[in-house]
Amino acid sequence: RADISNADLSFLPSLQDRCAEKIGTRPAKLDESIGEGRIREALESVWPWTPWNEAALMHGDFWPGNILWKDGRVVAVIDWEDAELGDPLADLAISRLEILTAFGIDAMKIFTERYESMMSLDFTNLPIWDLYAALRPAFRFADWAEDDVAERAMREGHRLFVAQAFETLSARH
Repeated sequence: RADISNADLSFLPSLQDRCAEKIGTRPAKLDESIGEGRIREALESVWPWTPWNEAALMHGDFWPGNILWKDGRVVAVIDWEDAELGDPLADLAISRLEILTAFGIDAMKIFTERYESMMSLDFTNLPIWDLYAALRPAFRFADWAEDDVAERAMREGHRLFVAQAFETLSARH
């Protein structure tokens, strides 16, 4: 961890502003292959949600491909052009989706458990952030996947990810 407590980060965009724009403005066409309509309806029904965690520096695209390792240790996190200030759970949700699609649900669960054990955060809104992260691949899977097999695997991982978020939310009510 880097101590950035005295850094002036006021130049960074606000995740809350980006969320308001993304959730408040529906695109003309929805990607129903990922259930975008249902995801948006769920997010719209709780927006604006109460931020339980203090805004922090976020990477904005935190996934295994943006982490450099040497001798079993993280030596750098690259690709910071999406950095912003907001709830750290948003970065966690992005990572969870990427880990699930690349390595499976067990890897996602282990990663999440480790993260939770290391961070003093309120995880109440994690399923909401999971749904928010699930909007990222709308109309992008074909571009992101190297072939049809990879695309099918990514879509299946996404389906599982969205299902677990909805399951967690419905268990609360």
